[in-house]
Amino acid sequence: MKTKLAFLLMLVSGYSFSQDLPDLKAYSKDIGFNTNFILNGIINSSGSPFDIMLKKQKTSNTAIRYGTSFYVNLSTNTNTGSNSFYQTNSYSLSVSIGKEKQNQLIKRWIFYYGGDLAPFFNSYELNYYSSGQIQSNNNSKDFGLRLSPFLGIRFQITDRLYVGTEALLRLSYNRSEAGWKSYNNATVTAESNNSFNDLRFHALPANGFFIFYRF
Repeated sequence: MKTKLAFLLMLVSGYSFSQDLPDLKAYSKDIGFNTNFILNGIINSSGSPFDIMLKKQKTSNTAIRYGTSFYVNLSTNTNTGSNSFYQTNSYSLSVSIGKEKQNQLIKRWIFYYGGDLAPFFNSYELNYYSSGQIQSNNNSKDFGLRLSPFLGIRFQITDRLYVGTEALLRLSYNRSEAGWKSYNNATVTAESNNSFNDLRFHALPANGFFIFYRF
C-alpha cells in the first residue's frame, strides 16, 4: 500500500513539474491594482487606499516594480437632533520602487519575494461645528520613508491575467506634527502644537488580492 501511494505521489509530482510553465518574459510589463478598496468600500464606509502597481520584467525571474497608493476621505457626521456636526478631511499618498524575484513552482503558481522603498505623506483634520460656527480643530501630518520586504504568491489565470497576494514587514521612519485649537465665536481661545520623530516596525499579513494584466 505504501509503495503504491509513493508511486502515485511521484507520478502526480512528475506530471505537475513536466507541464509547461508560463514564460515570464513573454510580456515585458504587468499592471495591476489591489481589490481591497472595492471590498472594504462595500463592507466599511471608510474604505481603503487605492493601490496601483507597474512591473517591468528584466530577466526570466526578476522584475522592477513601481507603485503608488493614495486615499482621500472627506466626510461630515451630523449629530441627530442637534445643530452640531463633525467634518473629517484625511489624505494619504505614497510612491514606491522595488525589486521582485520570482520562482515558478508548478504550472500557474509562482512564488515571489523582494523589497520596496517608499516615501509617504499623511494628513488628517477633524473640525467640530455647533450653531454654524467652528468650535474645535484637531489636525496631524506625517511624512517619512518606509522599507518593506515582502513574500507573495500568484496564480496565473491566463497568459496575460493573474492574481496575487503578499505579506510584508514594514520599517518606517517619519516626522509627525500634531495640533489642536479651540474656538469661541470663530476666535482661537486655546491651542497646542507638537512635533516628534517616530520609528516603527510591524508585520502585515497577506491582505487583499492584486489583479494584474500583462502586456
